[in-house]
Amino acid sequence: MQSIRFTPTVEDLLAVYRLNLVSSIRSGRVLKIYLWGTLSVSVAAALAAWQWNIAPVGIAALAGGAYWIVIISLCVVIGYWRQRWQAKHIFAQQRDLHGETTVEWSAESVSFRSARGSSTFAWSDFSSIVKGQDMILLRQSDALMNFVPTRVLSPEQILSFPDARA
Repeated sequence: MQSIRFTPTVEDLLAVYRLNLVSSIRSGRVLKIYLWGTLSVSVAAALAAWQWNIAPVGIAALAGGAYWIVIISLCVVIGYWRQRWQAKHIFAQQRDLHGETTVEWSAESVSFRSARGSSTFAWSDFSSIVKGQDMILLRQSDALMNFVPTRVLSPEQILSFPDARA
């Protein structure tokens, strides 16, 4: 059983949010949104251009697809920029992030303990585990996650966490 203690910081929370966003983008989920959205908006624009004879169908389809790509890209960029504010805001609200956390893990499970409570999870309880440069992200679901900053781990301890899975 290995064990570490750390006190989370706003920078840790920001690193968690950024790793979560980047790993979501890399998972192919965002690519599907881009592809299906581009196809749908292109078809809708082409149909509108054909129905109302407002532009050549091909140009309308290209314009609709380009519009979708620009809008979704702006949403991703704005979401990334917003994360600094979000991390500060949530860190201020969530008091359990202000105290020391003890993490213990073995080949079978991981436990988190703080003054506010404790929880133990089998590794299989996590929907995914993502190792980033600054953080190890343990996702219980798309909305709930635990984290361990790599700044408090030795290289051997980092390797002792299960490999990433998505």
